[in-house]
Amino acid sequence: MKNKVEKFVFRDCVVLISPTGQRAQNLREFLNILQQSKEKVVFHHLYQSHLKYKAKIRDYPNDFANWAADALEDQALAEKLASFDPYDSPSVLDTKEMIVEIIEEHLWDLPTVPWVRPGFEFYFSSATTIILPTKIEAKTLSQFKKALKIIPDTSLYYHFYEARKRHKEKLHDDFSVWIETNFFPNGIVDKIREIDFYFFSLDEVRNKLIGILDDKNSRL
Repeated sequence: MKNKVEKFVFRDCVVLISPTGQRAQNLREFLNILQQSKEKVVFHHLYQSHLKYKAKIRDYPNDFANWAADALEDQALAEKLASFDPYDSPSVLDTKEMIVEIIEEHLWDLPTVPWVRPGFEFYFSSATTIILPTKIEAKTLSQFKKALKIIPDTSLYYHFYEARKRHKEKLHDDFSVWIETNFFPNGIVDKIREIDFYFFSLDEVRNKLIGILDDKNSRL
């Protein structure tokens, strides 16, 4: 451990959802609206879905794939829209272009444009993240582990998911960056960064993080 450890100050967040007023009744409409959508819209439906699926991820980890499966009843398209981790893309725009290409190729192979039943339209929304302070801090790994057990889901999401879009150079979460910066490497950082977080719920990610810190072979 370094001589001077910078404490980790946990932040919380509130996600304010704003409907765009646009809806898609079929896959062609969905594609046209998506092509014109701002990054905030794509970010909300693709990256912030985990805030909706706290305990367990639904069949698919994002809103687009779940709509394809539930409303269009197109499992093949749903699998395509859920088969990649958007956090691996350098930008939201790159991810959007990838999704557009997937849908265009899928439509090309269909004999007709699929429609949804009334009430199953896709409603596009955007969201604004507001950062809030908390009184939770940690200066040791023991304190950090205790904090992980009590922080809100929105705090976990902010530091472990949304942080990757803030750390544009490294694409890492706040937790592993803090441990790497303040403590000697000992495997904890690698284990945290190996979590396939996009395909796990917030509860599952929380349990995995605590399990890594509980591992006696990982303690400092």
